[in-house]
Amino acid sequence: MLVRYGDDIEGWTVYANQTRGDCLIVRQDGPSAVQMGVTANQEVGYLGVFTKEDIGLQNGKTSDIFVSIDGQLFKGVATSTSGELKGGYSGGYILTDDPKFKRAVAKRYKMTVFPETKGAFVVDLKGTYKAMAMGRKCLTQ
Repeated sequence: MLVRYGDDIEGWTVYANQTRGDCLIVRQDGPSAVQMGVTANQEVGYLGVFTKEDIGLQNGKTSDIFVSIDGQLFKGVATSTSGELKGGYSGGYILTDDPKFKRAVAKRYKMTVFPETKGAFVVDLKGTYKAMAMGRKCLTQ
């Protein structure tokens, strides 16, 4: 069960996940949505990227998802979910322990997501640094 933690920060909402005992940050931007957090053991971060656009994903299919942040390309393997998420979103999760990726997400303002199948969409990262700090604070509560 997700419970809002604190006030929104520049378009980001921080949630405490009372079921898993962790926290995540979420931003909706037009037809796109992003979720970020860490796994339960806090060793690996995750980035969930979703859109309401038809990007050709097939449910349960494992595929590569690429994101570009200021020309730096990052790759993750994602299990895709198509249209079954709340609000009709499709997308997938990238798991990473790459500190360069974490810094890029925190310090840059735009991320372009390229699902392997087709399509690309841009996610606004404004306020990410502050939201990630609030997410870390949430984890200590």
